[in-house]
Amino acid sequence: MQSQNMEFQAHTSEKLTDLFLRRPYQGNVPELSKIVFLSSDANYSPEITNNNFFRFILEYQKDGVAFWEKYGVHHPFLIDEYPFNKTKSGRPFHNNFRRLGLDSSYAKYISFVELLDRPTIGNKSENRALFYKLANQQHLERIDRLFNDSDDRLIFTSGSVLKDMLVFKKQFGVFTWLPEKIPAGQYVKRFGTNELREIYHFSSSHIHRQIKEIRNIIDDWLEELIGDRPRF
Repeated sequence: MQSQNMEFQAHTSEKLTDLFLRRPYQGNVPELSKIVFLSSDANYSPEITNNNFFRFILEYQKDGVAFWEKYGVHHPFLIDEYPFNKTKSGRPFHNNFRRLGLDSSYAKYISFVELLDRPTIGNKSENRALFYKLANQQHLERIDRLFNDSDDRLIFTSGSVLKDMLVFKKQFGVFTWLPEKIPAGQYVKRFGTNELREIYHFSSSHIHRQIKEIRNIIDDWLEELIGDRPRF
């Protein structure tokens, strides 16, 4: 079982790291998705590749849409076989996301993308300098294009991620559209037919007060795009 104070670092598993370097996202392909949830890093238990449960991660990373349709949950952390600490390593994020009540009919519309293109262990707040050092400019440029390609995309992210993006703006010259300081309140910005919306992080208990609002925004966005809500 994971220790209580795990030092933040890039994940030590070559298998998991290789999965992310080849497919640095979760769920559907970001460019094919209409709803993107942008986070800082994908956090996993350090023991995950040494457990038989890893077969679910392999299946999920191969095809996140098919996984959701097969198991009825959007991420393997939520299946009954999950053997690790349920209060750590990315599990709280996905458990709170489940509160949105989205079924598998939404799978093809949703992607989860992180600022880092590699999985991690521990909390980035323990070593922010390392977090920024692990960043890949090409991956960040790919994320930047998600905002600017005007492909009817709605992107949700948190205030803490926006602050990280400001650092990368200075470090790599990406996200140049961001203001020098993120305004107080819920930041919203339009990019042609795309839109960015600031929300609480799904690992935070504060997200509970926004669940209904986020669900309604998602349904309204998709209804306008496809003429109906995906569950109907």
